[in-house]
Amino acid sequence: MRFGARLKQARIKRQLTQQIVADHLNVSRQTISSWETENSYPDIDSLIKLSNFYQLSLDVLLKEDVGMKEYLKKQEVLDWIRPIKGFTVAIDIIFVGSLVFIKHQGLAEALLLLIGLGNLLVMMRVGSLTEELTGKSRISRLPAERKFIWPLVVLVTLIVGIEWYLKLQPSSDAVSITIGLWLGGLVCEAIYHYRKNKGTL
Repeated sequence: MRFGARLKQARIKRQLTQQIVADHLNVSRQTISSWETENSYPDIDSLIKLSNFYQLSLDVLLKEDVGMKEYLKKQEVLDWIRPIKGFTVAIDIIFVGSLVFIKHQGLAEALLLLIGLGNLLVMMRVGSLTEELTGKSRISRLPAERKFIWPLVVLVTLIVGIEWYLKLQPSSDAVSITIGLWLGGLVCEAIYHYRKNKGTL
């Protein structure tokens, strides 16, 4: 028997509605329905709560269910790569900051650009892996990512603007990055609003 069918069977056996189970677990009724139809799976904490609530061992709940086991393995990998994503974002912020604040020449500039390119490749690979594991494309993650893009755009623009105002002559790299960030932000906004209007977000 599959995981969703076991959940439903345990609920019906105890003559409970989806709403009663949802209230007990502090989730929505739709979430319980989604777990029972296997459109989604509970996280580890919810799985333990379900096990306690129905008084079924995790072994019994997960027995012979390949889908749930695969989901848990994917969650483990996603948890493992989350710090890597944070680390690459931190490197990007340092990279952009060093281009904006420090004027580089020769070997230092080449080395900095090489580090930036390497970090970009890591980010792309991590993004592809996340997409593979979640089944969600990068574009479908735009609503969550937009809230990080615009503060960065505004911050870099302010820094370059202050440098210009104080006549500190911002580097051409800093100006190029600012223009690139604005263009990237506007493209993200355009994609987001187009997909939102089409009902695909």
